Amino acid sequence: MRNPAGRITLALLLASALAGCLGRTPKPSYYTLGAAAPVAAEPVASLPALGLVVGPIDFPRYLDRPELVTRDGAHGLVLSNARRWAGSFRNDFGRVLADQLGRQLGTAHVATYPNEARFPVDYRVQLELVSFEGTLGEPVTLRARWVVADGSGGTAAAAEESEIVEPTASSSWDDLLAAHGRAVSRLATEIATRVASLAAHRSAH
Repeated sequence: MRNPAGRITLALLLASALAGCLGRTPKPSYYTLGAAAPVAAEPVASLPALGLVVGPIDFPRYLDRPELVTRDGAHGLVLSNARRWAGSFRNDFGRVLADQLGRQLGTAHVATYPNEARFPVDYRVQLELVSFEGTLGEPVTLRARWVVADGSGGTAAAAEESEIVEPTASSSWDDLLAAHGRAVSRLATEIATRVASLAAHRSAH
């Protein structure tokens, strides 16, 4: 006669193994921001001697996390455990914004806070990111308040607010992230236009 206890033990082991296979969490996909974010067809200015520091950037806590965040209605947010930032969304945002500002102003003298600038600084761009998210297949919205201050960071030469709505090409995650990158690029164009205006006004006096 077969051992009933042995059959029960074997059944429990098989059930446990099956549950482990079914409950296994898939590996998340990882993304970066703005690797192919386009700039405007023509730079705003060519100011190779201009020195610029970008930051500090005040980042919303709900976005400063590893998961990608999308909007769910007027007040809801969805955190995707299956889709995450490869690094820091905060750092990616600052990096892309600084890179686009340098391109738009025709200068390589751009540093991101808190890194020390190793060149004379003409202006500092300080920014508060109010919101920055979208929904698959829907436009991405970026709202930011920003200040352009003198090189010492003491006197504000301009204080502005931007609201950018960038459509997505499809309901894919890749297109949603591409829209995020384009939104940052458009923000950089708005800031660069203001910086170029300030620089032109200063050189005229």
